[in-house]
Amino acid sequence: MRRLPVVLALVLCALAVALPASAPAQTAPVRTEDELRRLYTGAWYLTVSRTSARATIDRAIERCVMDMNYFVQNLAREQLQGNTPVNERLDIGFPDGNIWVSFDQRYEYTTAPGIVTTFDIEGSGNVDIRQYFRDGHLEQYFDASLGERWSVYELDAAGTTMTVTATQQGPMMPTPMTFTLSYRQRP
Repeated sequence: MRRLPVVLALVLCALAVALPASAPAQTAPVRTEDELRRLYTGAWYLTVSRTSARATIDRAIERCVMDMNYFVQNLAREQLQGNTPVNERLDIGFPDGNIWVSFDQRYEYTTAPGIVTTFDIEGSGNVDIRQYFRDGHLEQYFDASLGERWSVYELDAAGTTMTVTATQQGPMMPTPMTFTLSYRQRP
C-alpha cells in the first residue's frame, strides 16, 4: 500500500518528461499607453448577431442565479436581464487625455484615467466609475450600492479584435455573473 503513492509519483514524473511540451500560447505584444490609445480609438462592432450575444449574456445570468435562493432567482434573473443590454457598438476615444466610452451611442462616460467620477444613472441612482489602463488593456469599474461591475477590454495580438469581459458581483450574488463578447472595427 505504501508503494502506491511512490509508484504513482514516478509514473506522473515519467509522463511529464516523455510527453511533448505544448506550443507556447500566442500573447499580445507589450504596448505603450500611446499605442493602446491609438488602437482602441474608434467604433467597435459586435462580431456576432444580437441574438447570439443575448444568449451568451443569458447563459451567464443563469449560471449566476442558479446558486441563489430559489425564491429570489426569478426576480434576480429579470433584474439582471433588464440591466444587462447587448451593446452592439462601443465607441472609445481619449479626448484631452481622458478616457471616453460610449455604449450604443446611448450611454457615455468620460473620466480622467484612474479617477473616480460619479454619474447619475437613470433608474439606478449614483454610480462611481473609474476607467484606466492596466496590464496592457483598458478597464472600467462601476461601483453602486447594489454591487459592482468591471469590464476588461483586451485587444488581440493584431489589435483588430477586442474582447470585452464583463463581471458583475453584488451582495445577493453568491456567484458573479461573467460573460465575454467580441468586437471589431469596420474599415
